[in-house]
Amino acid sequence: MNQKIILGFVIALLSLSIYVSALPSGPRTLDRSNEDRWPLWDPISTTAIAGNLTELTFNASTITRTYQGYYGNITGRIVLGDSNNLTLYDWSLYSPQGEIYAVRSALVPSWEHVSCASYPELQSEDLRLNANETIDEDAINNTFVVGGATDQAERFGAAQLFHPQFWVANQSITANQCPVAVMYNSTSQPSPYFKEVLLSDNTNVPVTPGTSQEGFVIYTAIIAHTLNPFAESDGFNNRNHDFEMLVGEDGHGAEIGSTATTSTYWFYVELD
Repeated sequence: MNQKIILGFVIALLSLSIYVSALPSGPRTLDRSNEDRWPLWDPISTTAIAGNLTELTFNASTITRTYQGYYGNITGRIVLGDSNNLTLYDWSLYSPQGEIYAVRSALVPSWEHVSCASYPELQSEDLRLNANETIDEDAINNTFVVGGATDQAERFGAAQLFHPQFWVANQSITANQCPVAVMYNSTSQPSPYFKEVLLSDNTNVPVTPGTSQEGFVIYTAIIAHTLNPFAESDGFNNRNHDFEMLVGEDGHGAEIGSTATTSTYWFYVELD
């Protein structure tokens, strides 16, 4: 399917209210607001004089065709209750820690089998997104890299290009073993607190896109309070956020208008 949403449409997911459970679960609410995208710049003119040779040096940016961006905040509580949503006792979480998961499938991941996404799984994801890791700098395999992307390391150094150890249900994810991307703070530098890794539930073997048994990766944002407890984390837009993340989206077809299509992501939250 030709899918379309671009990172330029950075969407603030505010007030994501959930209850803690033993397994990752869907949020109770998810509010969507503040849709935005990178602007188109006005042209710049220069003069042409017959007979002259003039060297020109340009600096320009283009919107990614491979990602949608999400950022926002999360509220939640620890609850002791029954299957009828009746609560015996609960506790407010003032500094929620844990993970936010996004999958492009209505199937519930097999959480007990989750581990770091493999290189072949990332290759399959690139195929689904019509991204070519050889020529596309923003391909999945060039963005989510164990130890950090080469581009980020060359521009900023490798100091922040890591992820911590964390748990998914009863599975321990070892520190610095998964493909990781680090989102930016307001200084356009990789933040110490906005980490995202790619996981897989290892239930489906990566296959050719379009078949009936496609595997999928799990886009996993580590909530900032996990790394920065009881403090606010400076986001890319000079506002405090609890998370920032990317999800893959094929924008290599129509970009805007009635022919542009979207894909659906299912979100899960796990609070520690």
